[in-house]
Amino acid sequence: MQIKVLPSDHDCPTTKLVVGKMASQDWCADRLGDWLKKNPTKRAKDCKEKLEDDYGIKLKYSKAWSGMKLAIDQFHGSYYVTCDFLFIWLVMIQLLRALSLIEIELDKIGKKQRFRRMFVALKPCVDGFLAGCRPFVGIDASSLHGKYRGQLASATSVDEHNWLYHIAYGIFDSETEDNWKWFLQQLSRAIGDVPNLVICSDACKGLEKAVGAVFPNAENRECMRHLYQNFLKHYSGDVITDHLYPAARSYTEGLFKFHMHKIAEFAPQSIEYLQTHHSRIWYRCGFSENNKCDYLTNNVSESFNAQVKHLKGLFVHELVDRIRELIMEKRYLRKKIARQWEDGILPGVIKDLNLISNHLKVVKVKVSDDDIAEVTLLDD
Repeated sequence: MQIKVLPSDHDCPTTKLVVGKMASQDWCADRLGDWLKKNPTKRAKDCKEKLEDDYGIKLKYSKAWSGMKLAIDQFHGSYYVTCDFLFIWLVMIQLLRALSLIEIELDKIGKKQRFRRMFVALKPCVDGFLAGCRPFVGIDASSLHGKYRGQLASATSVDEHNWLYHIAYGIFDSETEDNWKWFLQQLSRAIGDVPNLVICSDACKGLEKAVGAVFPNAENRECMRHLYQNFLKHYSGDVITDHLYPAARSYTEGLFKFHMHKIAEFAPQSIEYLQTHHSRIWYRCGFSENNKCDYLTNNVSESFNAQVKHLKGLFVHELVDRIRELIMEKRYLRKKIARQWEDGILPGVIKDLNLISNHLKVVKVKVSDDDIAEVTLLDD
């Protein structure tokens, strides 16, 4: 008896780890499609390792790369039509949210046009920021790792509950002063002149000058976490560790000078380094009291980057829409949570007040009306 055809699926691995000649790019694409949908950040090296582990074959890197590219094109469409989809997306958003600010710029190269940069500020996000958020804006950008290797820029804030609040986002090719200035100009158009505004960033290349040029009246802060990391590259030791962050946290000028004096005694050149390379405000005693926000770091931007990390391999038109969906779902979730609050005071504020009151020694309370009382702290 001789078997010529086996109709069942064949998935047995080969016993010879030689470069597979039967594994075409179509074969690779069929087996990578569903996996890449769930893992959009995976690269050709990961695809090669997966196919080799799953099927026991030896695969060329070029074959894994072409199969991955084909699989991505099959469920995302061609990268070269992403600009067309961007303008379709723009029209649809303008129909739904007419006053949203969306700008797309293209470069003309010969007879062709190439995507240059983009800015998105949805109307509900801008209205919410102006109506109920702290006048604090964190600015940052992170690298994209898909077909388009640009930067995803963001402008985020914090609401009255100290939760991350999305204001705007944008895409451009690199972190240059021109791109940052353009992004901030669009942001200024969206939010207008905000009283007591604070702009916090990591002082990356191009951004430091752009903030001062577009928002001259804003308090320009530098993220303490980035400053600390850069500072330790030049100066380190227990004295730096024990006094630099406490100096930043000091609310009084006297305590700030005390910690800085200790640092100056240990490394006199470090003070000049800070004044030269980190001239923006990074210490609390230098913060304005009008904005009521004492954040030392730009963690709101880092939180946004963590939220969209799994989206950074998408095409540009998919990326901007998936971020829109993320913002929409976050806003609805918070609306549901807010509906459950019966008291007019935010739970986070109640928690902070209880924490503060627990440290009070003795309190004398004399009621003068239904909602008014005289509260006195008694000394020992």
